[in-house]
Amino acid sequence: MIHPILTYGNSMLTQKSGEIPQNFPNIHELINDMFETMLKANGIGLSAIQIGVPLRIFVIEVRKNRADDFGFRGIFINPYIRKEFGDKVKFNEGCLSVPMISAVVERSAAIELEYYDEYWKKHVEKFDGMAARIIQHEYDHLEGIIYVERLNPLWKEALQVPLQEIKDKKFEVNYLIK
Repeated sequence: MIHPILTYGNSMLTQKSGEIPQNFPNIHELINDMFETMLKANGIGLSAIQIGVPLRIFVIEVRKNRADDFGFRGIFINPYIRKEFGDKVKFNEGCLSVPMISAVVERSAAIELEYYDEYWKKHVEKFDGMAARIIQHEYDHLEGIIYVERLNPLWKEALQVPLQEIKDKKFEVNYLIK
């Protein structure tokens, strides 16, 4: 089922998400709904809080050139960033909750992440490059942080008017919003 995506200005996006218990009912339904919602919105990552579910889970799907060839796909339940590695790297980011805006964000080049998959198998993995960036972006959502909060003061100032328009819902996108 496709859910509306909460947009900038919704107070729920600033709340820290809670852990998911292993006996959580309908976890697979939630995961499927998140993928369906994300793909309908042409996103590459989605945290549960973005659809109004304040639980520590996010999904990622980045495709290569062919529609059936995944570049990177993952389900991350109760993730925890254990370590950050390498230099800070600046890169342009966007977000389904902050539509039509992108800005340069500085993030760690690599991370070590502890998480559970959809079968409650525990993983500890190192991610770098674009995977590390997307994971850090989605992880921020679980912590109640939207990427625009990480911008330098000049970027923040430059985006005040478009951010207010998002708060006021003065925009159109091709996906459901709330």
